Amino acid sequence: MTPRKTALKAFAVVSAAALTSGVCSSAATASPLAFAEMQAHAISNATQIANSLGAASGGIYLENGKAVVNVVDDAAMQQVQAAGVTAKKVKHTFAALTGVKNQLDAVKNVPQTAWGIDTKTNQVVVKVYDAASKETSDKVAAAAAKYGDSVRVEHRTGKLELYIKDGDAIQNSQGRCSLGFNVTRGGSPFLLTAGHCTNLGGTWSGGDVSGAQVVESDCPGADSGLLTRPNGTGPGEINTGQKITSAATPTVGEQMQKQGSTTGGGSGEVTSVDESVNFDVGVLNHEFGTTAHTDHGDSGGPAYDGSKGLGTLSGGDTVTSYFYPLTLELQAYGLELA
Repeated sequence: MTPRKTALKAFAVVSAAALTSGVCSSAATASPLAFAEMQAHAISNATQIANSLGAASGGIYLENGKAVVNVVDDAAMQQVQAAGVTAKKVKHTFAALTGVKNQLDAVKNVPQTAWGIDTKTNQVVVKVYDAASKETSDKVAAAAAKYGDSVRVEHRTGKLELYIKDGDAIQNSQGRCSLGFNVTRGGSPFLLTAGHCTNLGGTWSGGDVSGAQVVESDCPGADSGLLTRPNGTGPGEINTGQKITSAATPTVGEQMQKQGSTTGGGSGEVTSVDESVNFDVGVLNHEFGTTAHTDHGDSGGPAYDGSKGLGTLSGGDTVTSYFYPLTLELQAYGLELA
């Protein structure tokens, strides 16, 4: 087989059909990139409007690629509608929901639970998996009950897992993961992946890369890891040819794509942002949840929307896949996209 030209191409395999599966029907008449650009414009416009509302904002989300701005009073609703954007009257401000989420973060040592903000339902959603102990379940339920209808508790089957597994692709003697993004620091090339992968240490290889060494590794708390790229530079490009030119903050309702060395390409929708996910190894902060299907070995693989990089995969369950935001990874390590 001819070697791939870039690390991103080497560690992710996807079909054009898989990229478009799951994307809402309004994208059928436009290319995935055109739909991504439409979403980017909607998010930017709605964010500016929401910011102008101050305390009257309930946050934003996307519905079939179009923005909705939550408001808590009639004056704010009129302001949003006058700007030509859909407004929805809600009970809780985004600042209030953020405050509740931050207070829940004080609940420690509760593996197999998670919580984050769902602007579509105007609530903080608390997830408790049946793999959690009764003590943990009771502890989290009691904490959530203090905040009334600003919190919704969901009981989930299965178990939260970090997606790492023995095999091929980007690998060392202990595990297999996927590359997230080609990046640079001070002009030197690096590979960005998940921190729970680089925590394994050792030398990594795969595709046209060999001898990659761990230079940064952060997990739990964050979930980012950085590897040297001894084989030279490569463009920030997905193996479909889609270039990644910027990093962006995900938005609830946003359609996104993902890549992984196990499941290949696919798509989904962002369902939560700024989520605290309590894996067995510890809490991962600031994760965003998606409906994209991923599995063991996909860890570290990229989530993106058109030319915007969104994050790298941490793990999840059979329903939700969690990613750590690319914007935070670039900022933490002083990186630029290749």
